[in-house]
Amino acid sequence: MSRDRLILRQQLFTSVLSQVLAEPEFATILDQGSTLTTEEARRAAEVERPVLLDDTQEAEDAYWNAVHQECAFDRLASIGSVAGCGLVALILATGAAWGWDEALKDARAHDHAVSILSALGNGFLGVAALFVVTWLVTVITGYAFSGLLRRYRDVEEMWMGSLALAYLFTAVLCSLFIGDYIPEIVWQLVRGEPLGSHGYDWGVWVKFCSLGLFALPVLFSVKLAARATGHSGVIKRWSRMGSVYDSIDPGERFNEWRETLRQVLLSFMRVQINERSERLYSTVLTVSDAPGLRGLRAVRDHVSTAADEQLAAISAGMDSGSIALSGPRGAGKTQLLHMFCAGAQGGRSRRLSVVESVPVLFDRREFMLHLFYKLCDLAIEEGLGTAQEAERHKRSIRYLQTLSDQVALSAGWRSWNLSANRATALAQQPQTYPEIVDDLKGFLTRTARSLSEEGRHLVIAIDELDRIEPASTARTFLNELKAVFDVPKCLYLLAVSDEVFRDAALAPVGHRDVFDSAIDEVVRVEPLDQKSAERLLGRRVIGLPVPFTALFYCLSGGLPRDLLRTARAGISFVSSQRPCQLGELAGRMVDRELVRIANASAMPGDSAELTHLFRADVIAENGGLSGLGPMIQQHARTTEESVPFARTLANRAFHLDTVLMIFSSDLSREKIINASDPRFPGSFAALARVQREIGTADTLARATLERIREAWSLPPVR
Repeated sequence: MSRDRLILRQQLFTSVLSQVLAEPEFATILDQGSTLTTEEARRAAEVERPVLLDDTQEAEDAYWNAVHQECAFDRLASIGSVAGCGLVALILATGAAWGWDEALKDARAHDHAVSILSALGNGFLGVAALFVVTWLVTVITGYAFSGLLRRYRDVEEMWMGSLALAYLFTAVLCSLFIGDYIPEIVWQLVRGEPLGSHGYDWGVWVKFCSLGLFALPVLFSVKLAARATGHSGVIKRWSRMGSVYDSIDPGERFNEWRETLRQVLLSFMRVQINERSERLYSTVLTVSDAPGLRGLRAVRDHVSTAADEQLAAISAGMDSGSIALSGPRGAGKTQLLHMFCAGAQGGRSRRLSVVESVPVLFDRREFMLHLFYKLCDLAIEEGLGTAQEAERHKRSIRYLQTLSDQVALSAGWRSWNLSANRATALAQQPQTYPEIVDDLKGFLTRTARSLSEEGRHLVIAIDELDRIEPASTARTFLNELKAVFDVPKCLYLLAVSDEVFRDAALAPVGHRDVFDSAIDEVVRVEPLDQKSAERLLGRRVIGLPVPFTALFYCLSGGLPRDLLRTARAGISFVSSQRPCQLGELAGRMVDRELVRIANASAMPGDSAELTHLFRADVIAENGGLSGLGPMIQQHARTTEESVPFARTLANRAFHLDTVLMIFSSDLSREKIINASDPRFPGSFAALARVQREIGTADTLARATLERIREAWSLPPVR
């Protein structure tokens, strides 16, 4: 790493660290409510600086790439300006030499004086005529044969491109002609006689020098264009110059790097303060603002679980194939998928990955083309050996080419005329689905092989597969996608719904399901346990007491996404002027859940009436929340169709009632520690598990609720 880069990393880290330590979130805690002082926090961050900066490696690389590209474009502009002035001088010098040479010959032949203005004027007119002829030849040749000019979709760009090519060709011709004119002029001026069969023989060196002056800027420009675009192939470099230049903004990239580092340091400081502070068992919540909860998704705040270790172990033994991440929605499959794809070693990503979300309504051909296009973009951005092939595939994906060649012959004399015409047009047809799959597999094979030679792996991650409903549609998608699974050195990672996994697990013995034929390994992503939930909230909130963490954990069921949402909603009820008691907050959170259920869209028919029983006025008229469950069961007896749905709603009512009674009671430190032990029948873990089981295993959820209420000496479920 260069010295300038190291200095900038240090300066940025110091600057952002000072900014983070001055945040209101930490200023009122450091040196006051925490055993960690500001200087200790600074020293702790300095010790972990290499690790923290590695977490921002992607943003840092994007900034330096933008800087290098901008420098390359600046140097390219400087070279272009100097070369352009040199070429103009060369063309003008050639015109002057041409006109002066012809004027001297004519003056000696007719014995008259030389007119300098006339000589220069004739020479410049001759060069202008040469430029026009060269431009016409360039347009006709390029349009008819090479197809280069036909690639321009903008007419203005097409004409500017043809003029630039004509300008370059004219400069090349002038660099050749000037080697003939200058020796002739010098001979006539020095010898004082017209040029005969003899002459100076150093004109060839003038040609070489002029060509060298012309070629050197071009060579430097090609190298700089390659550096700016990261692409091999002269034509491809220049064709990508415009798009690359539009994406360059070092200032914006630097701000993104700074913000990424700031978020990393914020999370680090929260963890440090929570670890250095005494574990709080207070039943009064004073935290009124939690900036870390404003963004629900953050890969850097990912909490490692058993699924992380299992995925790392399985992927280490696989060069290719497919791995499915199975688990309930909100369990963290997307976080784990992104963490795996961003896995780095030594500051550089070991995996070149594409993460693509599946649309709810998909078309197999359109999805394959979209995935193909993103892979091509990735190969071009990384400058892989398949970059040129990727450019070709991108054109075939985006456009249908129509090539037309026409030849005309005409001859006439007086009133007689003879003409012939021949035209040929070729229109490219859209690729069929098997052709797309075959091209994609071939491209993936070559790309993965190129990466394997560098010690890297190609990973294609397909997210949001659990959004496809019903499960049969997801299985159909897997059946279509597995056509490209057998690519060597390419690993597929998929987030799969529980329904698809359950159908495969319950398939009869000897029956090979679509899931079995498409997926090689399965990693189960389970909800968080209580300790993991505390670690996750500890990365987002400072000074959150254990009872409130347990409340949010029980209401969310341990699902990371729901846990953060619940915590954010709970802290929103607290103000800086008025702290909130645990029982009061539990009541507000339960009321929030009741309102959400009452306003939810229910099943049609009689089942729709059951959700109205969750209204506050109905609950108050029927003796409070403890009577809601029996009331739902009583109403469900009127029709058999609503019994399953009523059982789910009744369990939801019993669960909320249990949560409210436990957290509204006098929770001492000993009770909280006892309930935090998963072996205790009425543990917080059991209460969170009930939340997940409701709607999928209602009989088991009811039995668990009965044990929990018995352990806490609460009235039994009726």
